[in-house]
Amino acid sequence: MSFNMDYKKLLRLIPFLVLLVFVVFAWMKILTVTHVARIRHLISGGLVLVNIVVYLFNFRIGILLTGITLLLASFNFAIITANYTTVRYWVGFGDARLTLPTIQPWGLLLFVLFLVLNVRYLLAAFDNPDTSSGSVEERR
Repeated sequence: MSFNMDYKKLLRLIPFLVLLVFVVFAWMKILTVTHVARIRHLISGGLVLVNIVVYLFNFRIGILLTGITLLLASFNFAIITANYTTVRYWVGFGDARLTLPTIQPWGLLLFVLFLVLNVRYLLAAFDNPDTSSGSVEERR
């Protein structure tokens, strides 16, 4: 296990570090009895704890788990703040409306930051050479 941290790895860790700060502050508020923990708080706290352990063993899978956690937080399956706000939009007119999923603005903002910083890394890290461009006959 190497602790050689370059600036690119540090940039990739920024969304997780912000997520960690949000979840720690949320749990500090919950544990000081100013808020009641919901199951979605437990989900986010558990995922962040698992993510810390995964980062110690495999950076690539840790980045992927951070993205999954932020995706769940974006669509209100995990809550990363003690006081959470949700937004819901719909498309259409009158009775013919399509309701979109509930979104947490902070989770969505962190997920977008995560994608901006890590999409190239994830594509390169999980690239399967068997599914690269070109047919099977061309690669033989």
